[in-house]
Amino acid sequence: MCWFDASGTCFEVYETGKKLENDEVPMYTIDEIINDVETWLVTGKLNIQMLSENFEFNSPFWKKANKNDFIKQFEDPTEYKKAALSKITHFDPLIKYKDDSGKQFAIVLQYHTRNDQHVYETVIGTVENGLLTDMRSIYDLNETKEALEIN
Repeated sequence: MCWFDASGTCFEVYETGKKLENDEVPMYTIDEIINDVETWLVTGKLNIQMLSENFEFNSPFWKKANKNDFIKQFEDPTEYKKAALSKITHFDPLIKYKDDSGKQFAIVLQYHTRNDQHVYETVIGTVENGLLTDMRSIYDLNETKEALEIN
């Protein structure tokens, strides 16, 4: 499978994903991106290589961010772990969907907290040319603040 740059040069994508010829631009399948987003959601480990140059993120708590702002906020997972993950006991259910075009996906999850609360969250993403271009996290902000004991 080839990915073509503006000059028409073919960069071969390895079957196992992640790398192109000469380490130019990583490309991912939608399944790899879904798995990387899930990993970020439940562990805080972010694969910044999957983000396109024009990546945008939006959520009620973390607000809107471009690629650089998102990386600045989440590359070091310390704050995310302190604010959210440290208060979550487990995720159940965690359901992953993708559309037939391989361009849109959703992860629907419910997390359970140490104070016996639970919150549903849906993360919707858009993939273009093997990279994540848009990610939106949808949840009830007040319910989330209560569950995570955030003022």
